[in-house]
Amino acid sequence: MIISRTPFRISFFGGGTDFPEFYREHGGSVLATSIDKYAYLSVHRLSPFFKHRFRASYARTESVVSPTEFEHPLIRECLLYLRVRDGMEISHVSDLPGRTGLGTSSSFTVGLLHALHEFREDEVNAEELAREAIIVERQRVGDSGGHQDQYTAAYGGFIRIDFHGEQQVEVTPIPVAAERLDALQERLLLFFLGTEMSAENILQEQIRHVNRNMQALQDMRSLVDEAQSILCSDQDLSVWGELLNTSWERKKGLAQGISNADVDNAYAAARTAGALGGKVLGAGGRGFLLVHAEPEHHAAIQSALDPLRLVPFRFSPTGSQIIFKSSEE
Repeated sequence: MIISRTPFRISFFGGGTDFPEFYREHGGSVLATSIDKYAYLSVHRLSPFFKHRFRASYARTESVVSPTEFEHPLIRECLLYLRVRDGMEISHVSDLPGRTGLGTSSSFTVGLLHALHEFREDEVNAEELAREAIIVERQRVGDSGGHQDQYTAAYGGFIRIDFHGEQQVEVTPIPVAAERLDALQERLLLFFLGTEMSAENILQEQIRHVNRNMQALQDMRSLVDEAQSILCSDQDLSVWGELLNTSWERKKGLAQGISNADVDNAYAAARTAGALGGKVLGAGGRGFLLVHAEPEHHAAIQSALDPLRLVPFRFSPTGSQIIFKSSEE
């Protein structure tokens, strides 16, 4: 048996500029971090005594003879892409629900590819895992979306991702002292909005309106430079929180559904209680609300956002890892 552990992510700045429809011509940049919430994927050789040759357990269980029969598109296409022919059992468990704006689908894909490569005893690095996950998700399955999630899941850590041309990608760890990251961590709160749903329609609208949103996207890309400068200096981190607010206000205009009345009300309540800024993670409209505030305001913000669930988290320094591999007799 092989088990991979792949982190989810928080994207702070630059989301939307990682769409190839934008960055191929204008370049894109994202500032993001992996967090200590994970997708776990296990793969295990299935003996030939079963009628089925492949079995996958996630929110449901599928038993099939051929990978082409899997209804789960990411499982099906990962197996077909890597031409896996050996009988296999796949299992997925997760620290958080999917379709909630934390890059969970990409973490699933990167983690499954990683486990399958290990099963085949392939040598594979983070760059290869990210690129293969993009091929599976964006080309083979046809899901809309940018390319940041796959890189954050594969590489991990607090990173800057720059996109150029067809698919030239640079991943740069942000050189920030541990004490500075701890100070930022202490100012962040993550609330579950209680909604799990696909962001596909929102993402498709963002793609259709790239030209209309050109100035906003360029502004959002430039905020990455500003945010990195703040983080790598001794400026008061309240400036970072205010910059998050600026970015969120620009992002809301990219497509209908990025925000809604419930999100707006929750965000306004947090701001009234002392939050300097924040954003809805992912494409928006559902999932998780990230809030930046000085620690002395946290209790008031939690009270103002009751009954939303507060989700404790920490930044994670690692990307996808193989955490267990048993020997086969």
